[in-house]
Amino acid sequence: MMRAMLLNCPSPLTQTRPTGAIQLFGSRVGKLVATNKLRQDQRNLASVPCRAMLDADVAGVVKAIHATKTKTVVYTSGGAVQGLSWLLLVPGASGTILEANVPYARDAMMDALGGQEPQQYVSEATAVAMARAAYRRAAQLSPIGSHVVGLGATCSLATEPPKRGRCRAYIACHDGAKGVTQIAHLEFPSVPATANGSTGSASNHQLPYGVSRLEQDDLASRAVVKLLAEACGLHSGLIDSLQKLPAPTPPVSSPDPPAQCLLHASTLRSFSTSTQVATGAAPATEQVKNDALEALVAGQVECVEFANGEVTVGAPRKHLVLLPGSFNPLHQGHTELLAAAAASRIASGRGVAFELSVGNADKGVLPLDEVRRRVAQFTSAGAPVVVTRAPLFTHKAALFRDTLFVVGYDTAIRLVLPKYYGPPPGNPNKPSPANITAMLLEFDRLRQAGCAFLVAGRKDEASGQFLTLDDVQVPPELYDLFHPLPNFRVDLSSTQLRAQAAAAAAAASAAKA
Repeated sequence: MMRAMLLNCPSPLTQTRPTGAIQLFGSRVGKLVATNKLRQDQRNLASVPCRAMLDADVAGVVKAIHATKTKTVVYTSGGAVQGLSWLLLVPGASGTILEANVPYARDAMMDALGGQEPQQYVSEATAVAMARAAYRRAAQLSPIGSHVVGLGATCSLATEPPKRGRCRAYIACHDGAKGVTQIAHLEFPSVPATANGSTGSASNHQLPYGVSRLEQDDLASRAVVKLLAEACGLHSGLIDSLQKLPAPTPPVSSPDPPAQCLLHASTLRSFSTSTQVATGAAPATEQVKNDALEALVAGQVECVEFANGEVTVGAPRKHLVLLPGSFNPLHQGHTELLAAAAASRIASGRGVAFELSVGNADKGVLPLDEVRRRVAQFTSAGAPVVVTRAPLFTHKAALFRDTLFVVGYDTAIRLVLPKYYGPPPGNPNKPSPANITAMLLEFDRLRQAGCAFLVAGRKDEASGQFLTLDDVQVPPELYDLFHPLPNFRVDLSSTQLRAQAAAAAAAASAAKA
């Protein structure tokens, strides 16, 4: 059946049977009388040429898409299914398509959108929500530093008998690296009525392209390819070679369907920042970095990833090794620790990055300029970093599921002190049962998220001893959440470096005086 669909051939399911029954994969679904209309439909299908549904202009654009490094997840409902077939028919699809989903049923759509039911299934808002959900999914399925986009298409195409509402399609492509969602809205012409009030057919009317369901799906599919090609950065000359797709026109409010297929294009900003409001222009790459951090500090997005020159906004990945810290400053000890963690057996197959939280449970949110300064340490060194608003490990685990968090001995020993959980104990040296219960519940949240800790040894400043996970009194209930990082030692800390820098600055100031 799939081969028949891809080759635009009449399906075996539409062929008449001597008994008058329809057979579906060998199971009888009901006896139907073969009416004149059914026989006419079969003749119409049989007249369709048995050829591959992939025009040369489309194949050329899809081939160019597959030659880029962009990866995508596609969600489509109600139409644009040929576009998905085209993307898969051209060799190289495995390097572009991470996943494709057709959420047709109500529950399927809600699952795709994270449990939210759209107010209107065929609308611009739903297409945008699908594209952004696909973008987040693409980030989860791809390595750190990948350029990912999400495609969403929701369509209401021609039916038999004709529907009352207008035929239309909304296609959206979300690109966090550019901070925009590109939207295409297609309006299709209606089938004209005959003198007796019934609708005409292609056999007795010169109808505009885009009347039949197959034609409408073809146009919606071309819009999918067009938006993906633009997100991949392909030159406009190649994209404009897509035939049949009309040139974009401004939307016009009219109660009647258009006489010809119309395409309306628009751009939706991912977040609103002071710079974008002032200029109104599409942001450049460096500006996107600044705007994304401004949006993060303002609470508009939950995380921003910088890696391999790419910016991924609001799409946390999973199955990572993350080294959290304040990185004031970033130093050799940090980079060597992350490298040692990445080389450990337990971290095999995971992406690695630093994690900088702009929020602190006690000190609030860092100023934007300070966030930019600290992030610049990573981007200038080509080191991957994820910037978040997650000060607590339970918050981090909710974002980055199935992740190993790399910590030092000094952090691990504080993590298992019950006095830091629940209500303040009357005696700090003797936590209450409520404190212990609260601590175990917090760790259970990490366990449910599939997260754990990789603990490196640290030199204790007070005793001068090098202490490891073996020196931490981990409760037996939490043994499964703590893993040692052996054979690593770098006696260097940000506190020491800040003290040295302050002493050097004071000495220089005194010398000038």
